[in-house]
Amino acid sequence: MFLDSYVNQKVQIKFRNLPESLSGQVTGIYHPDKWCIAKLIFTESMGMWIENPCYERTKVKEDDGTDVPVSDQVAEKCPTHLLIKWDYVDSVIVFPEKDMPGVGKEAKLIGFHS
Repeated sequence: MFLDSYVNQKVQIKFRNLPESLSGQVTGIYHPDKWCIAKLIFTESMGMWIENPCYERTKVKEDDGTDVPVSDQVAEKCPTHLLIKWDYVDSVIVFPEKDMPGVGKEAKLIGFHS
């Protein structure tokens, strides 16, 4: 697939009919009506895997299943990868140069509230 040559690079994505449940903190897509910029992780027949670099999670249980005391629960930022089905992708812009030339004023970075 053409997009495979852009894995691990940032691409611009225009969404189409993105369900409301895919907007917000979990996905990092705060402006689904605007062009969004995300790091492309992988493409497959179902869709494209992209990165949300600012996912916030709070650990509430230890690996052994015991509860983490509320006073020790701290929100941490960690990158996540999410699958966006092709049904929700209207268009993708790629940049042939390895480094993307900044962010255009109409584009929003995925994972950031900007």
